[in-house]
Amino acid sequence: MREKRAFGRRPTFKPAILVLDDGRRLPGTLLDQSEGGAKIKLSAPESLSGEFFLEIPEDDLIVRCRVAHASADAMGLQYVKPPRRISWLKK
Repeated sequence: MREKRAFGRRPTFKPAILVLDDGRRLPGTLLDQSEGGAKIKLSAPESLSGEFFLEIPEDDLIVRCRVAHASADAMGLQYVKPPRRISWLKK
């Protein structure tokens, strides 16, 4: 099967959090990343729509994204805006 991604993936296993606009925080594990998106496994999977934030505390990053695809055990996220530093937002 031919790779359709515009950016190469890098495997990673880091804690991550989806932050929804209503304030809910959904913890999970980041499985891989690329320049344009990521794949995350959620502790408590649920159906998501629209845009939300992905926080990667270990890398001090936050990025606005949306679901590109989902399966029973993980979801692919597409970045909507470039990543920013979490620490910059707290100043």
